[in-house]
Amino acid sequence: MYRGGSLHQEATSHPYCVVRVSGISETFKTRVVNSTLAPSWESKFNTGIPAAIRDTKLTVEVWHEPQEAGVEQLIGMRDFRELSRLVRDAAASIQMKEMRNLLGTVTVPLLELKEQSIEGWYNLTKSKEEDTSQASLGENCKQSKKRGSIRLSLKVSTVAELNLIGPHWFDAFLKKVVRHYLGCLSTYGNVRRGSKRWSERSMHSIRRSTKSAKINTNNNKSNRLNINDKDYSTSCSTSSSSGSSVESEVEWTLPTPWNGNLSSTAQSLLDHYAATLNLAPPTTLLSWWKVSSEFFIIDQFFLGKLLKDIQGYMKEKRYSEEEIQEISSSLRTWTSTQIDRLRNLTTYFPSSTKIVSDPQLRGMLRNFYAVEAEPQMRQLRVFPKDMFVTELVKEALTDFTKNWWEACLKNRGRNSTQSTEDQQLVAAVSVAGEVFSFLSEVSCFYHDVFLRQAEISYLRLTYILLTSELAARVRPLLIKIYAAPPTSSLQHVEADRQSLEAGTPVWQLYKKLESILKIGENLPSEVHLQSDIQGFHQWFIGGVERWQRKLFARARDLISKEVERDTFKIDYPGISSYASTTSSDFTISSSASGCKSNFTIIKNSWHKLAWPCEVGDRAAKRLLQDLCGLGAHYTKLVIAKLDSKLCEENMINSVFLPAEICIGLNNIEYMRQEVEGLKELFDLLEGDDREQICIISNTISQMEGAVLLFMDNVLKKIKPVLFKAVVHSCETGNEAQLLQEVLDEGLCALLQRLDNTNFQRFLQKIWNLLIVIFCNNVESNSTKRNAEYFKGVYKVLERTWYFFTPTDRRGLDPQQASTSEYQSLQKKLCNLKMATESLIAKYYRERFEELKRAHQSCTAELIVQAFFMRTGRLIVEVVMARNIIVPAGSLPNTFVQLKLVPSDWFPNVVVSKTKPKKSGSPVFSEKFEFAISPADHGVKAGHLLFVLKTRQLFQTKVIGEAVVPLDELETTTSNSAKNKILNMNIPRNEDDYTSVKALKYRTWDKKAVSFLQKMSTTV
Repeated sequence: MYRGGSLHQEATSHPYCVVRVSGISETFKTRVVNSTLAPSWESKFNTGIPAAIRDTKLTVEVWHEPQEAGVEQLIGMRDFRELSRLVRDAAASIQMKEMRNLLGTVTVPLLELKEQSIEGWYNLTKSKEEDTSQASLGENCKQSKKRGSIRLSLKVSTVAELNLIGPHWFDAFLKKVVRHYLGCLSTYGNVRRGSKRWSERSMHSIRRSTKSAKINTNNNKSNRLNINDKDYSTSCSTSSSSGSSVESEVEWTLPTPWNGNLSSTAQSLLDHYAATLNLAPPTTLLSWWKVSSEFFIIDQFFLGKLLKDIQGYMKEKRYSEEEIQEISSSLRTWTSTQIDRLRNLTTYFPSSTKIVSDPQLRGMLRNFYAVEAEPQMRQLRVFPKDMFVTELVKEALTDFTKNWWEACLKNRGRNSTQSTEDQQLVAAVSVAGEVFSFLSEVSCFYHDVFLRQAEISYLRLTYILLTSELAARVRPLLIKIYAAPPTSSLQHVEADRQSLEAGTPVWQLYKKLESILKIGENLPSEVHLQSDIQGFHQWFIGGVERWQRKLFARARDLISKEVERDTFKIDYPGISSYASTTSSDFTISSSASGCKSNFTIIKNSWHKLAWPCEVGDRAAKRLLQDLCGLGAHYTKLVIAKLDSKLCEENMINSVFLPAEICIGLNNIEYMRQEVEGLKELFDLLEGDDREQICIISNTISQMEGAVLLFMDNVLKKIKPVLFKAVVHSCETGNEAQLLQEVLDEGLCALLQRLDNTNFQRFLQKIWNLLIVIFCNNVESNSTKRNAEYFKGVYKVLERTWYFFTPTDRRGLDPQQASTSEYQSLQKKLCNLKMATESLIAKYYRERFEELKRAHQSCTAELIVQAFFMRTGRLIVEVVMARNIIVPAGSLPNTFVQLKLVPSDWFPNVVVSKTKPKKSGSPVFSEKFEFAISPADHGVKAGHLLFVLKTRQLFQTKVIGEAVVPLDELETTTSNSAKNKILNMNIPRNEDDYTSVKALKYRTWDKKAVSFLQKMSTTV
């Protein structure tokens, strides 16, 4: 369609043409040419014609497009002439509206086209029904003076010329076939399965033509009509070259992606049409790609296969430059579409239909990398900004996450600054819950897909972005809430919505953040540093402190009331109603159970809170202090009540403790174990924070100290009974009065009533008290009684030891019972119960042990030989003395004195001595014989005493002594005897020897007094 001429109008017009072919539903329209009666359209249209061409007609209608005067037109008026023209046009437009805007029509029967191509002028008629005055074919027609005329060029193409049309006709036909096939599948899927969420959303991008062009094909000889156009670029309002018109979005409900398979009929029709158009396989494949890439419902594996085949043809250089440009354009469109779908990830790839979304998302990413990996396709620059696929995908995912966050905040006015603090808390809980759900979807589905296919840690990307944004909004809110001090009403039992207590919005927010943090626990440490949510629990310090203040104030009140009501009563052997709990080895009462319940409630709440017990954490330290304070508070209340009961008890003749006192002590021990178990609650080890360990240790010591102090008060009341029993048993030498009549009954009762720890403590206290009583008794009788009396005391003490350290029942550990006081008393009694001669012999044994250790205090060394002969005689040879310490400038005149001690055991042995030698190292070489045998009675217990003396003028002084026990001498001959080197020194102070101390008590014994006098002379 070229142009129109001399359109009959009183004023100017804005004409355009509408072209129709009878039997064909397609309608074509030219552009509007403004303000002219001789328009030039230069438009070209192509359409199919039916096989029955006899009744087919071509109708061209010329219409007027009314236009209203706008402000811009009025402003652009240069003179009155243009203004008058504008007014005439407006009047003509009003008149034309009444005439339905039709200027005229031309009807051309196609049967009259005897030649393949004609061109000429055609007169316009008033209506479609009016006959048209046509010019003869091939000649110009005289212009009509009534309505004007238009110039047309008509051409009919046969099958042989169809190759000039190009593959776009196949593209249009393929698109219509695919749409029709997918529409059938969608309807069938809805009937069988119902609509699916993935299907409803994934088909959102599929478009269907509102005015589909139906292409009729008949065998291989289908006629085509070609309306020629000399200037194709001027057709701005016409249909596309493929014959399709304006499209609108439509939702498909296909349950699964289409894999590219068609019905056999549709596939045969496409193959026949491609053969009719004489299309090569690369061209057909390109058409399949261009059409399929427009549909999201197409299986990504099928698209990948198409891409692979196209890449193969590109390597073989089977495509022309024009087709390469089409490939580039379609790839750009497809890439842009896929990136847009990544920006709407959960809409097009929902995790709820993972079985469908997973392979499609993976396939899309694989196709991306397939395009990037092919050099020829990479040269086409199909990706926006020439970015790499990984960067492009990461950017799209970042945009999607940001958009999701903004939508999350805008939901229900969560970004409003006019909300109250409680409303903001509730909104923060909701946002945190949605962030957790989103990250859960990412962690369970999307992260693995992008990590495997694109090496992108999507969880890391979203975790950093969302947690940072969430922290930037939640942290200031909590700081603002807890900046103000709590009101007095928070001290009461009523719930505080801003305390970190189960059920409150703060609690819900805390648990949501904890769940979010758990999702990212396997991410690298630098991710947590960037997210600002790692130490989120510190934001809730104010809430924890409010919860602690209220909880522990209530717990203290409850414990005080429980102790006040508790009577600590129980009937043995059964358990009365007052006793609420029986532990594995002791019984407790109701107050201990109540206190334990408070501990359990607090610990369970702390476990639910899952607060990280870091070193130096303020909240954990405060909780630990408060829990320990509850234990100390309970102990203080119970001890005060037990003291009042103790004052009412009469313990004149028994050590039997009342049941109420035993149960009270059991309660304290029960709570002490609870306090000690706090180490496990806070995961404390000995090497951890010493301050927290010290809090528990100090509380335990405080509780144990209160119990021990109470036991001391009990012992003060029973001490007279114990003292009387000890004195009586020592007098008689029989332990029955102490053990059977006093201790046995009372301790057996305590063994049943007290817990093991308190029983051990009380037993240790009684044992220590008994040792004190024994010591006082021994000390008061040391100078009055003989050895026989102390033998009885020693016997009673020994039996008492075995009574307190039994092997068949619970008692003291022998190491615990063996205190320093007991050992000292035992040694003292061992000495006191010995005869005087035995004590003297023990003194020399102590001297011998001392000389073996003495090195620096030695005054001389003596070399001797001492042995028993087989004939029953003692041979002693004094060889020499050396290293003698004497005053400077004097030459010692020394000799050695020999004697057997104790002398009472050897009455027939005389004292012997060597000849004096005036030398610094005198050599004596003198031998002495004593008529004693090792087999004689008492010989083995005796000692050989060497005394080195010096004589100056008329005075003799002792240089040193040496002692050799007779039981250490060998029985041998003089030839095999060996020299002994003996250390010699002066005895120390008398009080340094236990035997001497015992001898001092025997002021009534002449032998002891005489020995002490001689010893003092030597010292």
